[in-house]
Amino acid sequence: MKAVFKTVQRGRISDNVVYQIKKSIIDGIYKPGEKLPSEKYLLEMFNVSRGSLREALKSLERIGFIVIKTGVFGGAYVTDKAMHSFSDTLYDIIRMNKVSFHELLETREIIEPGIAALAAVKRTKEDIKQLEALNTLREKSIKADKVPIVVNIDWHQGVALASKNQLLSLVVDAIAMILNDEFKKISLSLEDHRVILDFHKKITACIKDGNAKGASTLMYEHIGDVLKRLSGN
Repeated sequence: MKAVFKTVQRGRISDNVVYQIKKSIIDGIYKPGEKLPSEKYLLEMFNVSRGSLREALKSLERIGFIVIKTGVFGGAYVTDKAMHSFSDTLYDIIRMNKVSFHELLETREIIEPGIAALAAVKRTKEDIKQLEALNTLREKSIKADKVPIVVNIDWHQGVALASKNQLLSLVVDAIAMILNDEFKKISLSLEDHRVILDFHKKITACIKDGNAKGASTLMYEHIGDVLKRLSGN
């Protein structure tokens, strides 16, 4: 049994329990799909009442960190959405503060070249396979004169995943959720899509070849080009 919890000493008891369990999930001590220790064990470790513990577990379920199951295999299980709650929170903050579409693209222009460079160093064969598959899908969509926005978003998220930096991936996910909404309001020509695809192919090739400088430079040029193309929208 992983002895990672401490007796609750002060403050609102259930909040303290929530903090400790949430931290253990974020730190990777308890991973997605894994079951938390039994209620009996948690009661002993935290030295709290059953009511306080259950209140804490319900709070964790509400924010998406765990799911509580009943029956033979009942208990509190870590969800695969636990880490994505950060992306959801960042998404809400961006929306609430009315960050403009232009500001989002400027943010991408700053962080995504670095992400591309990191991806060129840390990518796997599976990462490259996924990026190339998305490029092929976009190419077929252009020929069919129907390009789904999600293909573009998925490619950028794929580059972030290839960087093997979880925080950067979560930030890109949050921005991607908003871009997905915004791009639906914008009309891109087939020529726009062809230019974007050309950039994606070249960046993918640099990442595949381990060319960090090339990937970074092309990503910067790519985001800058998109900014110019959308300036008239």
